Amino acid sequence: MAKTLLMIKPDAVQKGLDGEILRRAAAAGLEIVASERRRLTMAEVEALYHEHLGKPFFKRNAEFIASGELVLCVVEGDGDIVGRVRDFMGDKDPARARKGSIRGDYGVDPARMERNLVHGSSSAKDAEREVALFFGAAGVMYGPRRPPRSRRGSGGSMSKPHRVAEKRRRRRKYLKRAARKRKAAAAPAAK
Repeated sequence: MAKTLLMIKPDAVQKGLDGEILRRAAAAGLEIVASERRRLTMAEVEALYHEHLGKPFFKRNAEFIASGELVLCVVEGDGDIVGRVRDFMGDKDPARARKGSIRGDYGVDPARMERNLVHGSSSAKDAEREVALFFGAAGVMYGPRRPPRSRRGSGGSMSKPHRVAEKRRRRRKYLKRAARKRKAAAAPAAK
């Protein structure tokens, strides 16, 4: 199976569209096998967009990408997964993007092309390089790139749906443990 990178840019995260984009990706049949919400360093941005170094728009684009949190996703699938993700995102110019695509439905500023909500690999070769840059050669989260999770408070760098799911999981685990203890305490009394 082929893999590609889908990045939800800071403008989409700031508008609260990251959850909607992930929901729509799942509804479109795109399988997200790894994801991470974080901020990129300028060195990571330069490595991601190295083919644009020195171009007039590079500095503005790089500063924007490094300006806030974004969501990095590895999308896996058969066939032309790069093309499927690019079709899902839509044209870079929101005015030309088809309705039903992310940029066609949510893109608003054709004058600021870097603020087009999402980034996707442009070719299979770029996809391999970009996935390896953020998730390692296997395209999975491991080692120091995984954000630390807090056991208390806001849940560290987890998004709200992930924090809610984690809270429910811990609650179910607690209830199961309490039920086993009650059952064990009642067993000797029954004899």
